[in-house]
Amino acid sequence: MLSSTFKNKWLVKVLAFFALMLNFCIPILANAYTGVTIVISATTPTNNEFIEDFKEELVSIKGTNLRVKVIQLQEAEKLVVAENSELVIALGEKALKAASKLKHSTPVLGMFTPMYTFDSLFLTSRRAFGNFSAVVLDQPYWRRVTLIKTVLPNVKTLGVLLGPTSSQDSEFLKVVGEKSTINILQEKINKEAELIPKLKKLLDLTDALMVLPDPLVYSRVTAEPILLTSYRYQKPVFGYSQSYVRSGALAAVYSSTKQLARQAAEIAVNSQQAPSLLPPPQTPKYFLVAINYQVARSLNIQLDDEDTIYKKMVKLESEK
Repeated sequence: MLSSTFKNKWLVKVLAFFALMLNFCIPILANAYTGVTIVISATTPTNNEFIEDFKEELVSIKGTNLRVKVIQLQEAEKLVVAENSELVIALGEKALKAASKLKHSTPVLGMFTPMYTFDSLFLTSRRAFGNFSAVVLDQPYWRRVTLIKTVLPNVKTLGVLLGPTSSQDSEFLKVVGEKSTINILQEKINKEAELIPKLKKLLDLTDALMVLPDPLVYSRVTAEPILLTSYRYQKPVFGYSQSYVRSGALAAVYSSTKQLARQAAEIAVNSQQAPSLLPPPQTPKYFLVAINYQVARSLNIQLDDEDTIYKKMVKLESEK
């Protein structure tokens, strides 16, 4: 399911793409791809796990005959694949950048890439919309707010620090807050020195903090001071990853590698017969909940187990 911000952002591009198809009758629609090439920039446990999970998910889908091969990208090496007969799945930003330079008739699906990175590559590559897509890392805001309301039913105000990248979502965050009856207060950060003063200002006025994956505001360097400052104010932090929860955030929604592989496999099979009709970039379809119960006890917050919280969220999503 796409979030409203994705729908609004890509609607014009979708319409333009279909207009081009009608005008030029793209012949590639008749040429189904016969294989999937997974491109990686390095051999890592996460990449290896995705590859194995993706193969297993393909096997579980009846009638699938797609072959799978893996290419490791080397520095300064041009990516070579069987043009027009393969779907290329690029794991990570470096791999997606390399894949974006392939012939525009070769469908490319990015994984493990933030939305802002995909946007940048889409614009610079000048690729056709239906031949360049991704399952981005970003969880939809409405899902994250659903988690917050499930964990803290009485929350009234939510603080958000915005950097240069995430500030483009300022208006959308307001809409999400209005729809969920939560007042989302925002502070814009232009340089790292502003971080703690503006964080303290937010913590004085809000019930909790929701962190966004902005490269200026939230990084390995800033994570600890943000968490420690919030803890001193006795305000819970809702992260955007499982690792953020392990570091001290109260909770987060995230998608496992297996879940992302499942979504990629579904796209591969559903798009096989029409390779120039990849779906628009989308947020993760499947998700899990991570809770830091030690932090919950320190903040005197009583919580259900992760599975119960997850089931409540799934029920709320099904009612949307």
